Amino acid sequence: MESVLCFRCGGDVPVDQQWCGYCAAPVVAVPAPAPAAPAAHLPGPSLTLGPGPLPVRPRRAVPIVAAVAVLLLVAGGLALGAVRLARNGPEDVAADYFDALADGDAGAALNLLAAADSFQDTTRYPLLTGAALAEDRYRPRDAEVGDATASDLPLTGRGWQVPVTYRAADRTISQNLTVVDSAAGYRLESPLVLLGVDGERGRAVTVNGVALGGTREAYVFPGAYEVVAAGNTLLAGSRVTTVPRRAGVAATGRAVYLAAARFDVPELAAGARESIQAQVRATLDECATSTLAQPAGCPFGLNIPGTGATVRWSITAYPAVSVRGDSAFWYATSSVQLADDGTGRVHWSATYTDYQGAHKSQSGDSTFRIYGSAQATPNGIQVALT
Repeated sequence: MESVLCFRCGGDVPVDQQWCGYCAAPVVAVPAPAPAAPAAHLPGPSLTLGPGPLPVRPRRAVPIVAAVAVLLLVAGGLALGAVRLARNGPEDVAADYFDALADGDAGAALNLLAAADSFQDTTRYPLLTGAALAEDRYRPRDAEVGDATASDLPLTGRGWQVPVTYRAADRTISQNLTVVDSAAGYRLESPLVLLGVDGERGRAVTVNGVALGGTREAYVFPGAYEVVAAGNTLLAGSRVTTVPRRAGVAATGRAVYLAAARFDVPELAAGARESIQAQVRATLDECATSTLAQPAGCPFGLNIPGTGATVRWSITAYPAVSVRGDSAFWYATSSVQLADDGTGRVHWSATYTDYQGAHKSQSGDSTFRIYGSAQATPNGIQVALT
């Protein structure tokens, strides 16, 4: 008959088991010693040498400690596996996305997009970079991810809608993210926001300190956007902060989120009004040197019924010139429409030959109004009268 012993800890193991219940080591079967043959009974006295050595029994403390350690390791491994499995859901990719944004890690956030390769060109997508997340106030925070809801998407089939709420610019934003199951695992479809700028009036625009370039719209990460139109020689700078808002649902079934940055009518830059007034006055003085009945580019002129007219002009009152304040007259470029107070007056003296051939001379006074525009240029303000 065979007994079964653990080769590592010496613990007893039932014969039908191949692993030690104490230390989980494989057991080794060893033959038990054969029973000794009974001694022949001989007559006469027997000699007793005393008790032999006591049999040594296996120590049980070590197997118990080892068994506990193994069970803890196994339980820990199972728990870790369970955690990893729990992190492999549609909600988790949404949580990872907002965690990356909260850390300012644009690269990690982009890698969670199903079409991540499409947004790697920073010249086309300058706001999908770490620079646009450089400051904490630009990043989403306190994100709370809700339970995913399965939905059938028109183009890609099965997907999930994951609701997320977060804080940005001291406002609470609700945004639904679309999650799909791709070859790379769960990924986000269309988790970006489309930012649109209006009213910049030709001024250079930055968003979160990043130049927007020649476009008026760009994709951005969820968060807050500080949009600045830099001042120039004509217009003062403007600043507005905006956050995403839900704009509807696209034909693909995905929610569309927009961030509108609309500037109010800007103020004139310091000294711009005085520069415009001075240029208008200089233009009027130049017009007054003309001897034509209709000086080109000038706000006054005469309709003379004859030929060979010669006119002498003299400005008797210069109008106060300003710019039109209503937004309808503020162009997309750095240009403003001019307005005046209606006080402009000019004296004229004209000589001409009428249609009957008679030589005539007349004089008088006329009022005029200022019409034109002022444009910002790299060299200053340029005024044009019409």
